[in-house]
Amino acid sequence: MNELGAILPTTAEKESLPARLWSFVRDELASTPGRQEAVCRFVVTIALVMTCSLALRVPMLALSVLMVFFTAQGDTVLTKFAGLLVIIGATVAIALALLLLKLTMGYPLLRILGSCVIAFAGVYFMRISKLGIIGFGAAIAAVFAQSLVDLNNNPEALTRFVLWVWVAIAYPTVLTVIVNMLMFPARPEKLLTAEMCRQLDEVTTQLGACRAHSKRFPLLPGAVARGLLTLHRLLASAMQSDEAYQRNRARHLARIAAVDHLRAAAVHLSRLTATSLSSAQLKLVIELQELCGKLRTSIIDGTAFAITGEPLEVNWDGDEMDKVLYEMAHAIENAVDSEPPSAYDQPFSERDGLFAADAFANPAYWKFALKTVLATMACYVFYSAVQWPGIHTVMLTCIIVAMPSVGAATHRGIARIVGCALGSLVALICTVFIIPHLESIVGFLLLTLPIVAAGAWIASGSPRTSYVGVQFVFAYALAQLGQFAPTTDLTEIRDRMIGILIGVAVSVTVSTLVWPEREGEALRAKLGKLLRSIADLARAGNAAAEEAERRGQIDAARLKCLSLLAANREMEARVALEPSSRQANGWSDGDIAAWLAQTEEMLFSINWFRIELQHSTPRLSDSMTNAFLEFRNGVAAQLEWTASRFDRTPTNDPGDSLTKALAELDLCRQEADPSQVAWLNKMLFAAKGLSERIICLDRTTDGVDA
Repeated sequence: MNELGAILPTTAEKESLPARLWSFVRDELASTPGRQEAVCRFVVTIALVMTCSLALRVPMLALSVLMVFFTAQGDTVLTKFAGLLVIIGATVAIALALLLLKLTMGYPLLRILGSCVIAFAGVYFMRISKLGIIGFGAAIAAVFAQSLVDLNNNPEALTRFVLWVWVAIAYPTVLTVIVNMLMFPARPEKLLTAEMCRQLDEVTTQLGACRAHSKRFPLLPGAVARGLLTLHRLLASAMQSDEAYQRNRARHLARIAAVDHLRAAAVHLSRLTATSLSSAQLKLVIELQELCGKLRTSIIDGTAFAITGEPLEVNWDGDEMDKVLYEMAHAIENAVDSEPPSAYDQPFSERDGLFAADAFANPAYWKFALKTVLATMACYVFYSAVQWPGIHTVMLTCIIVAMPSVGAATHRGIARIVGCALGSLVALICTVFIIPHLESIVGFLLLTLPIVAAGAWIASGSPRTSYVGVQFVFAYALAQLGQFAPTTDLTEIRDRMIGILIGVAVSVTVSTLVWPEREGEALRAKLGKLLRSIADLARAGNAAAEEAERRGQIDAARLKCLSLLAANREMEARVALEPSSRQANGWSDGDIAAWLAQTEEMLFSINWFRIELQHSTPRLSDSMTNAFLEFRNGVAAQLEWTASRFDRTPTNDPGDSLTKALAELDLCRQEADPSQVAWLNKMLFAAKGLSERIICLDRTTDGVDA
């Protein structure tokens, strides 16, 4: 692939392992909008929880600390919702635990069977419902109650302990919601605006460095992909809290896509050698800087974005710098609000129900619940056989790391191990060197809160590592906050790590060997669906339809494409942890990333091509109109042919229809009026670049359908 297809690097580019590791750590620990405020809320809340528990002697302080992390979400909307679900889930779970203990006390076999039934139902509900945290709590409570009987078979003591569990869960949850509502309230709309502005500032900085011929800071493709996921997550929360965001979803998604593509072009810009710019390049760089600033202002003010004055002039057949600047101009033009505001003022769709559409028909759900219970019971048998009370968390670990796919379960297990290892190491250092010298609760708080802040900083980061921060703090809390005073006992640290390691090993083994759910096949289907949605976008906007109908078709198709792209990127990270899935499909490590990068570029190019045809077209002859229509149909047919390689849907081979359509466009350009030649040159260059991308993607998928 040449010309446009070679402009942007992909996330599949190879880097050395130390470079990738350093890049990963740096990106995960980098400051993002709202992160400092989130850490402050965590520290204040946990300080209040520690003070209350130590002063009022509420047991299970470690559990209370964990509830703070479970309840606190990225914004106030999700925090309130999570708090409500935690309270409901805890109440249901404790009620079931008490009922189980009452009915099965003195009947071990019946108690084990009852725990299995409740755990199965809880995990099943966790899988099929958006309120899955209730099922998660019920499953955890059933398994926890089972382990409690082995430690203490006194009915009165057990009942009292279980009721204290509810208190240890409920009051920190309420405190967390209150603190998050009153202290630096994180509105998702503000966070989305701040994050988009931050990403635009990175692009502006790269353009400024290019203009000044100075060294540019490195911007990595992985950071671009994670930035896109962050924006989509914040937009989803904003739509829940503000109906205007729901109505204007198409506009916001288009802007998110534009910002993402600008950053993708900036990745390549950062790698180009700093050289002097031609006068035309310098003019374009200045214009792009100004337009990025205008786009930033429109995002902050919530106003429409438009390009005034003369169209951006780009040397389409120039050097590598020209090609990068072309991509950036291309992205800026995609951000233009081409439709009037009233066009967006329509509800997007009905909200999804609480349960999955195939909740009671898909056998994968009950298989998932059954194998989770099997892993839990296997750990219980081992726990009972060795008579090692300190590793009772081995059963809880099986529930905690239970995820639908092998990749997701592996990711959760790794995060749990890494977090607990770090937390245990810090607890060990504190126990040996610091705890013996403490003389007051104030000193203990001063020791604990910086550790909490470090864990909170990790927990408030990306979904890839946030669970590491949660487990980091939880492991430290279990080791140091299990009593009403600091402890110097090292056995808790040892036993916890051993229990977690065994639990993760058993859970991942069962998930891999028993009815394994690999997301490789699901990713194939989603990639095929994404390509077909892009084909629909290429065809959208039938000239024979009414203007409103045509605009509706285009907006619906564009929205579907952008949503599917975000879903594919999320799945990509999980499939990366499934070597067997990649091996079964014949994929290399970088294949998926390369396909998604190329697909995103095609989506953006097609959307830009459509905008140019709709709003910037000179008066075209019938032959030109038909030539552009045939090209769009050829693009759609080629994309559907490539999609069939992924989803294995029978599709007719388009042959050389795309090549013929390009030849017809070229012929129209040669016969066009002189006033149209410049615009047609621009469109033909874009059409050739789009064609090359599609052909390249088709070639890289050779063997996928094998």
